[in-house]
Amino acid sequence: MRPLTPRVRAGALLIGLGTMLSACRGGLPALSADSPLTTSTTTSDSAPPVQTHTLTVTPPAPASTSARSLEPAAIDRVFQVYMNGLANHDMTALRSGTCPRLRETLLGFELHGHYVERWQMLPYSVPPGYEVVTVQATVTQRNARTGKLAGDVVYSWYVERNEDTNYYVCGWLDYK
Repeated sequence: MRPLTPRVRAGALLIGLGTMLSACRGGLPALSADSPLTTSTTTSDSAPPVQTHTLTVTPPAPASTSARSLEPAAIDRVFQVYMNGLANHDMTALRSGTCPRLRETLLGFELHGHYVERWQMLPYSVPPGYEVVTVQATVTQRNARTGKLAGDVVYSWYVERNEDTNYYVCGWLDYK
């Protein structure tokens, strides 16, 4: 018997993987009498004819998502906690408004070398079925080195709801 080529081994692995995945999704596919059966033969005298079955694996339709839309009041609350934490140099508030995966990355209160003097959230919309929304705020900046006012900019952040339905600010997107 000839050794299997890497291409044949890869094909066998893919067929095995496809069979395992279909088994995990609700049982092994059943061949019926009318299933197309393709037979191919090789030209080598030492190899027996090979029969291959063509199976089509169709993933199940996604379950209907009845996910609740994000709640604007909760978005407003967590964003206020986060932004007031920046403006008031309150690391406890800033951490509580920041998503857990980013808390350890918080280094201070500066945004591009400026502190938040004042801020005002801009109107936003909540797309149905999303767990993340982008919010913006007009921020009056104060230079962190000189203490002088440095003008207004619009910054953007992500606010998301995690699997425990808690809301967090999870990412600062920069400014316009």
